[in-house]
Amino acid sequence: MTAEAITGDRATLGGLWGRALIVDLATGEQREEPIDPQVAADFIGGRGLGARYLFEMLPAGADPLGPDNPLIFTTGPLSGTAAPGGARAAVVTKSPQTGLYLFCITGGKLGPAMKRSGFDVIVLSGRSEEPVYVEVAGGKARLRPAKHLWGLDTQATQELIHDELPRGEVAITCIGPAGEHQVPYACLLNERRALGRGGAGAVMGSKNVKALAVRAGAEPAPVGDQAAFKAAVKKIGKELREHPFTSGPLKQYGSVSTVAVTLNTGIMPADNWQRSAEVAQSADLMGESLREKYLVKDSPCGDPCPSRCSKVTVVREGEHAGAFTEGPEYETVYSLGTCCGIYDLGTVIAADQACDLLGLDTISAGVTIAFAMECYERGLIDAEDTGGLDLRFGNGKAMLQLVHDAAFKRGFGARIALGSRALAAEIGGGSEAFAMHAKGMEIGGYDPRGVKGMATVYGCGPRGGCHHAGGYTVTVELTNPDVDRFADTGKAPITLGTRNRRAGAADSPCTCAFLSVGMQDETLAELIAAATGRPFSAADLYLTGERVNTLERVINVREGLRPDGDTLPARLTDEPLQEGPLAGRTVDFDLMRAEFYAASGLDPATSLPTPETLERLGLQWVTDDPVVAELMGAADRPSGGGAA
Repeated sequence: MTAEAITGDRATLGGLWGRALIVDLATGEQREEPIDPQVAADFIGGRGLGARYLFEMLPAGADPLGPDNPLIFTTGPLSGTAAPGGARAAVVTKSPQTGLYLFCITGGKLGPAMKRSGFDVIVLSGRSEEPVYVEVAGGKARLRPAKHLWGLDTQATQELIHDELPRGEVAITCIGPAGEHQVPYACLLNERRALGRGGAGAVMGSKNVKALAVRAGAEPAPVGDQAAFKAAVKKIGKELREHPFTSGPLKQYGSVSTVAVTLNTGIMPADNWQRSAEVAQSADLMGESLREKYLVKDSPCGDPCPSRCSKVTVVREGEHAGAFTEGPEYETVYSLGTCCGIYDLGTVIAADQACDLLGLDTISAGVTIAFAMECYERGLIDAEDTGGLDLRFGNGKAMLQLVHDAAFKRGFGARIALGSRALAAEIGGGSEAFAMHAKGMEIGGYDPRGVKGMATVYGCGPRGGCHHAGGYTVTVELTNPDVDRFADTGKAPITLGTRNRRAGAADSPCTCAFLSVGMQDETLAELIAAATGRPFSAADLYLTGERVNTLERVINVREGLRPDGDTLPARLTDEPLQEGPLAGRTVDFDLMRAEFYAASGLDPATSLPTPETLERLGLQWVTDDPVVAELMGAADRPSGGGAA
């Protein structure tokens, strides 16, 4: 990455140290690089900064599980500060699940420890010949032997590394057996916080790395204007205490508060999206049940946090007594619960714990198992295929068995480990139509047949079937009386507004996306301006987010994405539900994609941003990349459309 000399003035790089550490795992060599001040200004930090580094460091077409795919850890100007929700960090890489761009966001100790380590960016490149874990302390990286840790779950790994290292504040981010076996949706765990989607854990495992351990230094996180920052923090604290979501349902029930909303509107999928989950059978999945029967304590994923939305739970009786987890969150209740026909929260808690210990994304694991359940009930697979498992909907024992087996790629679990796209390709028989993924990533738990904006969130989002990376239209569609949630047309502005705000206001400065809902744009902009020491307006939140999302689109097209890759499962476009609030409805995705491309400034032939879009966002430099230049040139030639 091109860089300018760093002046030593903290405000120069906007709340960042201006330092990146690049570690070559093959040789143990390391180098420190300055961060280009213009890059810091344009992308802020976190997700945006990670995308910028990935564009520069990832060779086009690189194998996601090969040594050329970098694993990039980043912080933002709010990481490790007194800003509410500032315990955030990002990981960016190429996904082995989708073959495309991937970012993940985490709370916990990683962000604050990285910030206080003196580095804004830590990149793990290459591949170690032997299992290691990477310790970053005192301005240097050290590769420590990890053969003795191989095979351990994520909690045992963290405990043993803590025992081995000198006392002090150390953040450990590690893989479990799923990452070691390179399951394409293996995740990373930071305490009990998952960097869950898209297979970053498999990337770490492919590098023979068990963990990254970052030791916090003595200096606090840099802030450009301390007085202004303190005033903005105070103002935002008041907004969060007064906001009906951050001071109400989020605080009381965490994201499980969403269950009641999705049930009552018919958009919570059940039985692999064949029907809507019903209120009458879902009482144990509600937030009230979680608090009354399972709650141990309300917990923040990092301080300061006024909402403490993370819920530590335990199963106190019954078959799964003793199961313990930090969660489950809404998406886990959907994927390992209703999507699999399971309505007992104790079973979901046990499955959530297993996924965290083994290092598996709960959404992809649950939705893939649900897909296999439908194939079983349709007769496309049988007990001989499943190793004797009765894989009908509602069989919690079979679901739990497959979670374990997928992490180790054993028995039928080895096929669950493929994910729903690859498993459908194996099974065939028309099953591709109900494999519920976009771009290879299983879809989050909001049925777009009932909140149509989510169709473009899933189908056109940067990392596949994620429910928030490409926007989150549910709140607007369900609460704004001027918005028809069942209309296909007119949803692109809602998608883009929520998408750009998420990237520019939360994921790049590194604050909590949940808490950001309760922050006014103007106040959040004041906070970022104070942290960076640079002017920053409410409009800049959206402009920065658009710049980040547009660069992510460029990366994806360079890695092979074309317009026909922006799509949804046929179940959503061709198969209406037979009953409930969504009965008779499907998604006109061709119309929605065309509106999305037009509103985003994307060329319909390639899905790349147009030259005018690149110029407006200050991204003209992406055409210096020969692959991008060739793709844009091919689109301009009179003889042809998009590149093959």
